[in-house]
Amino acid sequence: MTPEHIRQALLQAHGPSRLRLSGEVPSLVPVLKALRDAGDGLSLGEARARAWELAAGGLVGTLVEMEVLAVRLRARAVPVTVEPAGGSAVAAPTARANRSSA
Repeated sequence: MTPEHIRQALLQAHGPSRLRLSGEVPSLVPVLKALRDAGDGLSLGEARARAWELAAGGLVGTLVEMEVLAVRLRARAVPVTVEPAGGSAVAAPTARANRSSA
């Protein structure tokens, strides 16, 4: 995992990226599996919340974070795209960042 201060510097320098579903997903099960396998230490509840966030409007983070998740999702036949997030989106997709604010 990237240290938070480096992650924030990357977001400041390059801006956030958004990971979105780019097609129909008949079930969120492959999404849940990909998110849990990503190595962020997500609980099932956290993975479920993240899956719903992905389905609703996408996940936002650094380009590398979103590309790593995209590779895992595509390996499970989940159609996704990564694009610049634009605007002033808050980027906090890592489990560590989410836990520290709880």
